Amino acid sequence: MKNRCSNAVGAALCDSPLTKGAPNSGAPAYRTGRHRGAPLHGFFKNQAWIPVFTGMTTWLRQQKNLFKGLKGLSFLRKQSLPRTGCGESRSCSLVLKDPKGISVIFLVIAMLLMITIGYVFSYLIPTKQQSVVFPIQSTQAFFIAQSGVEFAVRYAQDNGWTTTAALNNLNNAANNARTLGSGRFTLTYGGSNNTLTSVGYVPSGTERRRIVVSNFTRFLMSISYFASASTPVVDNGTNTANPTPVTPPGGLLAGDLVLMMAASRTPSTFSETLAISNDGAQNWTSEAQQNQNNTKIRLFWCRFNGAWDANPSVSFGGANVPHTVVMHVFRPSNPSSVWQVDVAQAAGNYAAPGGAHTVTITPGITTITDGALVFAGWASSDNNQWGAPAPAVWTNAGANQYRNSSGNQQSQTHAYRVMVTAGATGNVSKNQTTVGGDAGAYLIIALKAVIVCP
Repeated sequence: MKNRCSNAVGAALCDSPLTKGAPNSGAPAYRTGRHRGAPLHGFFKNQAWIPVFTGMTTWLRQQKNLFKGLKGLSFLRKQSLPRTGCGESRSCSLVLKDPKGISVIFLVIAMLLMITIGYVFSYLIPTKQQSVVFPIQSTQAFFIAQSGVEFAVRYAQDNGWTTTAALNNLNNAANNARTLGSGRFTLTYGGSNNTLTSVGYVPSGTERRRIVVSNFTRFLMSISYFASASTPVVDNGTNTANPTPVTPPGGLLAGDLVLMMAASRTPSTFSETLAISNDGAQNWTSEAQQNQNNTKIRLFWCRFNGAWDANPSVSFGGANVPHTVVMHVFRPSNPSSVWQVDVAQAAGNYAAPGGAHTVTITPGITTITDGALVFAGWASSDNNQWGAPAPAVWTNAGANQYRNSSGNQQSQTHAYRVMVTAGATGNVSKNQTTVGGDAGAYLIIALKAVIVCP
């Protein structure tokens, strides 16, 4: 059995069919019956062998029934020597019983793979360490660019730049760049399309991230006085109507702040409540009423919704006494805003002033929000004239005074101040320039405009 197997292997290796009993006619000597018994003895002479894997699968499939007893395979291809072994130009494969050869090959391949993987990792790790700084600097540059936008908003508001023409000042060299640590930002305002571009650099000089803000003026907030109206319509006119309506000034826009201060000249023994009678399709907020002998005052305010359905009016408890209602309108730079109380109303009474007849609201209030509007009002039990507010950072709201000469007479006056930077307003004073001094009541409040998404 062993000889048959060996003969078959030899025949297969040398492309010579195996015959029984007699050699093939015309076949070379190495294809004769010498395969019987020791077929491979001459096969190895003068041959040089190199390992290959070509053709393994097909040959094994053909010979699998002959080699069930073999434990290991190695495949070799010869390099021909002149007319010996299997011939000059023929290739032969050899089956060996030693399993160690292929194991070594697989081991070498595995080692090569491990070396390759190790080399790749040794290359990638330091490369990654060198590149990790870039996303860090990119994130820093983004936040610096964001800081540039916040700077532009605050800087523009502090300088009162709320129009496209005024915002072009942001492009000046003194205003358009700031250094923050190892980075910096630059600002560019495009007045034609109302766009702000903030570019963050980390390190300085290398552009990393940019933020573009379209419709930039919508993010700015400033408050300005718009117009006033009153009943009586003229200073030192007469009015005792109850309720008392006011015809609003023309040109109001949605988002405007409308303030109404009502005053009644009733004796201290008479109890009355001042209230909105006709809201004119607006949603009014009523502050606390302040009562003084012969003078009662109350402040009402709303955000104008864009349309009146009637003239707003205030009701009083008594009739045939002087009733005065004064309306002031303030406009935010951004109409997409709502109005809120920044500091609650403070109110009180004052005695008849002596000397220069100066009435001081002290100690004023301390605002919380940058850009808040502070409004102050005084009322007296006579038709006094009033001077300008002091200090000069305060401005008259509307006329110097609003007098009512009906009956025992009365007057009221108002001042406002926009606190660009939140803080204490300090004292604010007005003096009765004529027919003084007379006792009365005062109030002071801070309101803020808050931008909301349209």
